[in-house]
Amino acid sequence: MDNAEERAYRFIINAILTGEFNPGDFLLELDLAAKLGMSRTPVNKALGLLVSEGFLNKSPKKGCYVPLPTPHDAELVFTARQVAEGAAAELAAKLVTAEETEALEEILSKDTKAFEENDKQLWASINEDFHLSIARFSHNAYIEKWVRNMFWRSNIYVFYFDSFYRASDIAIVHETPQQHAAIIGAIKRHDPEEAGALMRRHIQTTFSKLLLR
Repeated sequence: MDNAEERAYRFIINAILTGEFNPGDFLLELDLAAKLGMSRTPVNKALGLLVSEGFLNKSPKKGCYVPLPTPHDAELVFTARQVAEGAAAELAAKLVTAEETEALEEILSKDTKAFEENDKQLWASINEDFHLSIARFSHNAYIEKWVRNMFWRSNIYVFYFDSFYRASDIAIVHETPQQHAAIIGAIKRHDPEEAGALMRRHIQTTFSKLLLR
């Protein structure tokens, strides 16, 4: 991804995160290119990538749009994430290198701080880094691709339904930083069974908080 495409990609994600784009909204190449001060080509590539990752949907005649969340789709996505990310965590616990362990520890050091400071964009970036890094450290390119696709699709629900993103005050108890720490701990101990179980439990907890309240 070149710099312009990366900038367009991140701009679109942040616009959805901050509520500038809502479910059902169409994202027009011309408008986005004008806002970003760039040609339509990198915007088109960024939109295509977001569609391929499951973060946006595409209509044959009108272009790309933010998916309309439904409980049934959410259940399907989070169930698939439990399978794929559970397997990724198990493989990472078996195959993780010392350098990769250091990278996970660096993510963990930023995790709680971003949440405590109510920095939604930084939190979203760190959460992405956590999940996609573990998928990458599975050393299985197919699993990594599946995890990336489902992760962004599920974030449609996280961004719109998680109280962290909806509330101005997040004094509520949130389990995510502690669960991330436990998963990384199991991976560092090279305990695949525990790492997989903790990852599946973490994703189920997220789903339960969003749609089973």
